[in-house]
Amino acid sequence: MSLLESVRERIYRRNFFFMTTDGILFMVAMGMIGSTTVIPDFVRRLTDSEILIGLSGSLFEIGWTLPQLFIARYMLRFERKKWWFIGPSIPVRFVMLIFAGLIVWFGKEQPGAILVAFFICWGIAAVGDGVVGVPWADISGTSLDSKWRARMFGVHTGAAGLIMLGVAPVIAWILANRTFPDNYAIVFGMSGVLFAVSIIPILFIHELPGAKKVDKLPSFAEFLPELGHVLRTDGPYRSLIITRMFTTLFAMSSPFYIGYATVTLGMSSAVAVPTLLLMQTIGSVTGSLLYTWIGARNNLLFIRLALIGAALWPVSALLAGVVGPWTLYVGFLVAGVAISNLGFSYQNWVVTYADADRRPVYVGLFNTVSAVVSMAAPFIGGTIAQRAGYPPLFMVSLVMALGALFMATRFVRTMHRVEMVPSA
Repeated sequence: MSLLESVRERIYRRNFFFMTTDGILFMVAMGMIGSTTVIPDFVRRLTDSEILIGLSGSLFEIGWTLPQLFIARYMLRFERKKWWFIGPSIPVRFVMLIFAGLIVWFGKEQPGAILVAFFICWGIAAVGDGVVGVPWADISGTSLDSKWRARMFGVHTGAAGLIMLGVAPVIAWILANRTFPDNYAIVFGMSGVLFAVSIIPILFIHELPGAKKVDKLPSFAEFLPELGHVLRTDGPYRSLIITRMFTTLFAMSSPFYIGYATVTLGMSSAVAVPTLLLMQTIGSVTGSLLYTWIGARNNLLFIRLALIGAALWPVSALLAGVVGPWTLYVGFLVAGVAISNLGFSYQNWVVTYADADRRPVYVGLFNTVSAVVSMAAPFIGGTIAQRAGYPPLFMVSLVMALGALFMATRFVRTMHRVEMVPSA
């Protein structure tokens, strides 16, 4: 190994540690207020609108993806992007802690005010994470190679899942032994503390140089046609975007599984929420191990296998109405295995596929196109659930999963291996 390679490996190892630590803290915080379990059950206690319940589960995805294309254009002006990741993260990661305080302040007498505060705070957290998403992706592309990157995604998902195995019973106890909404205030507060602490490790990331900054920022009149050219000429990338769109439409049913369990199957929230969260967590630990093993070798193979597993989630819900809720437990277990790293594997494909000069644009376009679909998904899912019921919604979700699998199998090719050779 040459001196340059040795220096590069040391930097990769250092960045792996700090980025993984950040990822573990962030994912445990997210897991505690899971968008398929805790959040939709919390919102269901504040409103009976299926559209708002669906929006609660999709809002983070919308806010995270929507601003990224605009941020990507702006990031072309900068060679170093570390502080564009750290700076906005500092205030944003305190938002859920503030929301926990607002729950206590408003109290159970003002459910409408709590609902409004939730959507405002959760929306701010989502958009804030979207603002830092492009610089984070660029740093992960320049300051880790593809193998270290796959390991990072797998390890922080697996470690977060193991921690959640211990946290889930605590959440169950809090929800069962404290009155509403104070019980949820405690859960959101615990999550908010972890979000705030996760700021610390990102301060120590060693950013390596990537693309050179552009002297003149392209106008939107110049920038948008370039995006159109990318979509027209880059077949594998376009196919992955379509795959992601199908996946987003598949996920529109995810906030409704917990309502299906409590409303249709008759399970209590104190049992359904922590039990399904636990099953999903066990699955995510298993999925992270699979991604650490498979993803570092063949990221595209993992995507295809994960989509097969994802299709079993709505199937399990449909079977639960016939044979009992145990199939829903299995569905959440399989969903944890399949979906926990699916978004990471998409991101890893794009980051590795694009060269350094075009990576911000490729990442931003990929996520923002998905945001357009994410904005429509809760209204589609909520309308189907409210007018036709949960089973038809799960049937539509299954069709979307099969559409994503078809695209990933038929049109998405093995990603280019664009490894950076950074200097210290």
